[in-house]
Amino acid sequence: MLFRSRKPTKTALDREDALGARPVLNRLVKAERDAEGKVILQVPRRDNALVRTVTRWFQVPPYKKVALDELGTFVIELCDGEHAVRDIVDMLGRRFKLGRREAELSTTTFLRTLARRSIIGLLVESDDER
Repeated sequence: MLFRSRKPTKTALDREDALGARPVLNRLVKAERDAEGKVILQVPRRDNALVRTVTRWFQVPPYKKVALDELGTFVIELCDGEHAVRDIVDMLGRRFKLGRREAELSTTTFLRTLARRSIIGLLVESDDER
């Protein structure tokens, strides 16, 4: 009998599809502002036996806080499902006076990190929706 792994398959996006994707904040992540106006994200911890045990024994909150700087705050506020990545890149470049390449590289790297941590999701239109 053969067993197949049930690993989720990752779909690779080409550059145009990635820039056309619309990032959206995970609904389980809470965003709040500090006294300086910067965003602090409350990201829920993973739910497994080890985390539950450590949380109980050491009285760790069920979420972790991620404090964002000014650029991160600017980008996360635009992760509303309405703005495409290319729009965010353009706005970031204009606001902080960055070149196109620098704005694109920093924005896409930041969004990729947020997506890997399940803080955001990316809405990608299929060919039928276009």
